[in-house]
Formats: sequence, C-alpha cells, structure tokens
Amino acid sequence: MNKSRNVDKKADMVKNRDVSGKADALKERNASKKTDASKKSAAKKPGSRKKRIIAGVVCVAAIVFCVVRFYPRETALSDSEGDIFSRGFDKEGEMSVIAKEVPASLMNTMNVEEAEADNAVLAVYKEMHKDNSDFAGYINIEGTKIDYPVMYSPEEPEKYLDHDINVAKSSKGLPFIDARCSLDPVSDNLIIYAHNMKDGSMFGTLSSYGKLDYCREHPIIKFDTINEIGEYEVMFAFYDKVYYNDEPDFRFYDFIDAANEAEYDRGINEYRRKSIYDTGVEAHYGDKLITLVTCSYQEDNGRFVVVARKIKA
Repeated sequence: MNKSRNVDKKADMVKNRDVSGKADALKERNASKKTDASKKSAAKKPGSRKKRIIAGVVCVAAIVFCVVRFYPRETALSDSEGDIFSRGFDKEGEMSVIAKEVPASLMNTMNVEEAEADNAVLAVYKEMHKDNSDFAGYINIEGTKIDYPVMYSPEEPEKYLDHDINVAKSSKGLPFIDARCSLDPVSDNLIIYAHNMKDGSMFGTLSSYGKLDYCREHPIIKFDTINEIGEYEVMFAFYDKVYYNDEPDFRFYDFIDAANEAEYDRGINEYRRKSIYDTGVEAHYGDKLITLVTCSYQEDNGRFVVVARKIKA
C-alpha cells in the first residue's frame, strides 16, 4: 500500500512545471508539518482547551478536503468508447490514478529553483521508474487533457489497456508504447497508443487534430523519457485503420525503425500522403518521431493518428 501511494505521489511533479505551483506545494507541506506538530503539542497539554478545539477544527477540515478531492476517483467507468485493439473493456477496473504530490523524500531535498530544472524533473521520473519499471516517460499537450505517464511493457504488450500506473485494474488504462519499439537505443518512431474516452481523458481529444486550426493552437507535444526532456512538433494527422494481411496499403503502425534513408523517406512520404493537412514541418533521416494512435469510428478497426517530429535541442 505504501509503495502504491508513493507512485501516486511522484507523478504530479511533471503535471505542472509552473514554479509558483511547486512553491505552493512546498509551502503546503511545511504548513502541514507545522499543523501536525501543533496538534501533537495540544494532545500533550490537556489543560489547553483552546488548542484542542483548534486541532479538532483542523481535523474536520482535513476530512472534508479528502472527501471533496478524492470522491470523483470512484465514479462510474461506463464512459469508455472503443479501444486500441477492438476488444471489450474491463468494467470492474478502477479509474487511473495520477499522482497528486511530490514524494517527501524528494521534496525535502529540492528547493524551488532545483524543482524548475530539467534534471530535477528527470530525478522524479527515475524515482517513478524504480517503483514501476514499466514507467517509460510522460506526455503532455498544453491546453488539452493529454497529460499522463506513458508505459512500456514489451513482455506484456497490452498490459496498460486496462491497468493504471499502480498496476491496478482500470478500464481507462494509460498511454503505452508499442512493444516492438525500442527505448535503448530509441527507435526512429515511437508509437504510443491510448484509449478514446467519451469524457475526453486519455486520447479522447486526439481527433481534434483533424482540424488544422486546432493543430495551430497545439503544435507542440511534450514527451519526456526517464533519460531526457523532449518536445515534438506536429507534422501530420490522419484517419486510418488496422489492415488485413491481404490488404496492400502502407501500415502506419509498422513504420518503427527504418533500415536506411530510402525507407525512412518512404515512411514520411506515406504519412504525408495520408495526412489531412501538411503543417510544413520536415523530417529527415535521423530525426526522431512519435506517433499517437487512438480508435476512431469512420470505419471498422478505424484509427486516428498524429505524427510529430522531435525538435532538436
């Protein structure tokens, strides 16, 4: 149970890199410690009626806060809509748990300036990886609901279709990397799948990239691994499907590692051919890509796909 809570606590560090947000988290933790100390002191001094009343009020406020904050996690899971591999959802699962606080062990060693630095963010990722070795990174698209840990379990490719970061059952699952991809060395194209949810969670809003105006408003995808911070610029967006073996069309989900420059260029050209629009972003042999994939319903086994190229530091 303690390990599960630690995992929960570690992920929120990367959900909000805003310095003021982190400063508030530090202040709240310090205030919490002072409150705990004052309550213990009041318990040791039975003659201090006023202090006991204050402690009681604090306890009630804490209970109310917990109820308001955590009750939504227990809501119904009937809002799912399709999945990556066209099979049913596990309705008994729990909602995905995304951490709400930085772990105490890290908070005690970080100041605001350190927390803002990339290496501090990577330190949190490495701690998360220690707690769950399937944790591969974090994806965020500013101004959208896409803001989640990304998992990688090549020995159990579909594990995170219906599990959360604590490996508890969850019909929402988590974004996860195609098992055929490699993280060391990193594949030319990392393919990341996630459910299309009615409530807009996971990749439930990804199909908004079907409109060029939306792409212009959200041109950057942030995807960090446990080893480096990364930003990617959207190149293409298109509707496609999972093909039968006897269908000859280019399979976007098989373009992972190019054998040579000609094969890489062919993949890029096929993406461009399928795309609803062309953003003008170019990719050349050696450039790294990410491809985000979710279900769509324009046809049987339909998919919606967004391709982005890594911005070189």
